[in-house]
Amino acid sequence: MKRRALLNLCAALTIGLASPLAAQEGEVSVEVIEESDGTRTLVHETIIDAPVAAVWATLSTEAGWLMWGPKFARFDLRAGGSIETGYHEGATMGDPQNIRHRILAFVPERMIALKVEQAPERGLVSMDTLAPLWGVYELEPVGPDRTRLRIAGLGYGNDDASSQMLGFFKAGNVYSIELLRQNLAERSAAKVQTGRE
Repeated sequence: MKRRALLNLCAALTIGLASPLAAQEGEVSVEVIEESDGTRTLVHETIIDAPVAAVWATLSTEAGWLMWGPKFARFDLRAGGSIETGYHEGATMGDPQNIRHRILAFVPERMIALKVEQAPERGLVSMDTLAPLWGVYELEPVGPDRTRLRIAGLGYGNDDASSQMLGFFKAGNVYSIELLRQNLAERSAAKVQTGRE
């Protein structure tokens, strides 16, 4: 149970954008890119069987963000706004155990760039290690009901703490993507059963 909670926490903290990868349907590709400034970028890419508008809703609304795993989410969707999430029962706005991302920029249905500005310190997660990280979710329609999702965390250092966090996020992000894929599929199936589009 502790591992799952830590996977949820870590997956919620890292996001980003990098060079294109060849993702096969149903697979999540993972790549670590060594950048010219000495930092590393962690990239996950996959194809989601959902329209780009549906995937964007999971990145831009409170109800949608819950599909990634948190129990609580609050949005102020604007440049300079924030996304605050809690992964524990009873989480409310302002809880010190919540994670808060600052929204750096977004283009509706295409990308959102975020930076963690608050996170509970536990295990591998510390604000000293998180401070240089930032990221972007990028969406690309690849058909009427399919979306390429690219997530990359940028700014990982080469120190031991950054390396441990990067290694952990490799698995944590795959877990969150698969949870999202499952929740979107279940929502789509429920709409078909009830006859709603």
